[in-house]
Amino acid sequence: MAPSPTLFDGEVLETINDFPVLYRYIPAVSTNPLMVFIPGTAHLARIFYGYPGGRSDDFISHWVNRAGFPFLAISYPVENAVFCSTHPEFTIQDWGDQAAEIIAKILSEYNLPNSVVVCGWSMGGKIAGALARAAKALNFSIECFVAMAAEPALPGFLPEANAKAIEMTVDGMASRKGIYPAFLAALDEQNTLNQHTIIPKDIYLEAFLGAIPIALIGTGLMYDGQGFKEDLSRALKTANTFDFLDYPIPVVIQSDSMGDLENVLCNIDDWAFIRNRVLASKLLGGASPEQIPRERWELVQLIIRSSSAYFSQTVTGNHFFFVGAIGARTTVDSIEKLLARVRSIQS
Repeated sequence: MAPSPTLFDGEVLETINDFPVLYRYIPAVSTNPLMVFIPGTAHLARIFYGYPGGRSDDFISHWVNRAGFPFLAISYPVENAVFCSTHPEFTIQDWGDQAAEIIAKILSEYNLPNSVVVCGWSMGGKIAGALARAAKALNFSIECFVAMAAEPALPGFLPEANAKAIEMTVDGMASRKGIYPAFLAALDEQNTLNQHTIIPKDIYLEAFLGAIPIALIGTGLMYDGQGFKEDLSRALKTANTFDFLDYPIPVVIQSDSMGDLENVLCNIDDWAFIRNRVLASKLLGGASPEQIPRERWELVQLIIRSSSAYFSQTVTGNHFFFVGAIGARTTVDSIEKLLARVRSIQS
């Protein structure tokens, strides 16, 4: 019999749709929407709420609660001791369905507002379309999707070094150990910025990381029962990449680090092909050209042409800009600003 997993305070481990999921919910006394956080490649959602003995203000959960928002962070199945099984067949569709089920459960159990804000970090951006589709089926809405140094689910929209650092484990999972040195270096930079060690290396390697299902990386590779096989059509379909009307408005928070060069230079406009179609739909509502007043038409053009700048924020730091009190606090401030901008065009 496998040993029982060691859970951190407040963590819940459940099985949803035959796949394990780890999550942590922290309530808030307010009517603000639930803020949901989705981790990136190889990471448990602990990167958002920390570990026993860590400083709470080094993690974004502290600042989300301090701003008056309830907090939820959801870990997909990673090859880590906290999970007792591996699931190489897990797809982005499974990921979106699983996260939506947990969100709906928390909204119902705690009688929260039926609209949420979802924040996906790095690879966590790839859940946007699948989660939005699943949210509709479960009757809750996503007010906006915050891409935190994150790419949409489109093969090719991935830093080259990241895409190449993939090795299959004996269990069919995708090991990301090839980019662990980059993770550690980035965390060291955040330690320096915050003038203390945020997550000790041994705790980070053991309790925060693990191999992942290949489909989540978004290269177009899928697990076929024996190994990794390129299947672009299935990858795009399971991610719901091109069903634009399912998406909420995507907004972007990025770092200012040359070490995160491709994300800094490309992320904001990588989301434009989705964001501008969502904006056009929301602002025009399917009206025919003869039904649109000239003044409205001019305003819509202005909003869409300036959307990259209006719906983005920059936080000092690197790919882990939200780790450490300095960046965590600023990131929450940025989320609130972007949420206000999304609301301003829908009022």
